[in-house]
Amino acid sequence: MKKIITNLAFLIFTATISAQESGMHFEQDATWQQILEKAKAENKFIFLDAYASWCGPCKWMAKEVFPKAEVGNALNPNYINAKIDMEKGEGIDLAKKYNVRNYPTYLFFNANGELIHRSLGSMPAKDFINLCNNTLKPEHQFITLKNKYLDGDRDTTFLRNYISIANYAQDSSAQTALKEFLSITKFELSTANIELIFNTTNSIHDTGYSIMHANKEKFISLLGKKIIETTEEDLVWVEAKNASKKGTDKLAFKKIIQKYLPNKTNLLCAEYDLSLLKRAQNWKAYLPKAIAFANTYCKNDADRLNYIAGNIWENYTNKTTLEKALQYALRSVLLNSNYDNNDTVARLYAKLNNKKMGLNYAETALALAKQADAETHSIEELIETLK
Repeated sequence: MKKIITNLAFLIFTATISAQESGMHFEQDATWQQILEKAKAENKFIFLDAYASWCGPCKWMAKEVFPKAEVGNALNPNYINAKIDMEKGEGIDLAKKYNVRNYPTYLFFNANGELIHRSLGSMPAKDFINLCNNTLKPEHQFITLKNKYLDGDRDTTFLRNYISIANYAQDSSAQTALKEFLSITKFELSTANIELIFNTTNSIHDTGYSIMHANKEKFISLLGKKIIETTEEDLVWVEAKNASKKGTDKLAFKKIIQKYLPNKTNLLCAEYDLSLLKRAQNWKAYLPKAIAFANTYCKNDADRLNYIAGNIWENYTNKTTLEKALQYALRSVLLNSNYDNNDTVARLYAKLNNKKMGLNYAETALALAKQADAETHSIEELIETLK
């Protein structure tokens, strides 16, 4: 019996080690200088996950993507992998040096410690692998392309590619290159050009914003009304939020909304108040305002209903409150069924101890996630708990 227990313990230990080694191998307790030295000694590239401790997408990547075996198989042979919090220790200086402003940002260095590429944001495992594999090739490295641009290459095919990559790398030259490209093409609003303008418009101050605004119907006809109006709303929201100085000047927020989206002033100001309560984790004040907001503005807004339902699911345990959230989530599904709101319904049913209904919606969420080529790990975990 003792031998069986010993063997079982060994198998569990081996399985644990195997699981730990199946994903990306990150350097532990190493300084940046030590990472640089190791990469040079082993003649490997460096992948740096520049993250912040509060960043949701950073946590998602760390849980859902980095531990996958296929991700480890793709990166470990070619990269020294590192994770550094950009708001602590030497991460603060690295963030300044490499202009890290959003999280997660991914920085890629060659064996000599030279920055060759950068990217950002959460993404499915296969897209992340594709990004990291492409970065090994000089023709896909941002620095290579930027040098060609600075050397005067103005071929339109090259410019189109460079603008997209520079924009993704958050390099300011993307906007300058876009202006040059549009000038060369005489501001032709072809399908490809409209898509390029749309994808590289990150602020109401960018060239693309004024072009989108002046040719709104043309953009809507190609990309859809919801996409254009949501993007416009997001860009104005960011401008207004910055003007409000973290909520200390709500009047400044309101003035920006009134200037650019006057018909949405009440909606967006109420939503901003909710966002401040969430940020402060003032859940006592959040709930009545969230319910009033949903009842006033969200009856036909699937995304906002699902967002509020999700916040309630994560932060409340009262049965009556959860049932109210379930109403919002079910209404969201009725308006526009997708994997996200079906997942919310499933989790609310699970929290209300209705496993049967939770499983039904979780399985629907899984099927829709697969259709959308989205990550399914968390939904699959949920399904296992509901069986």
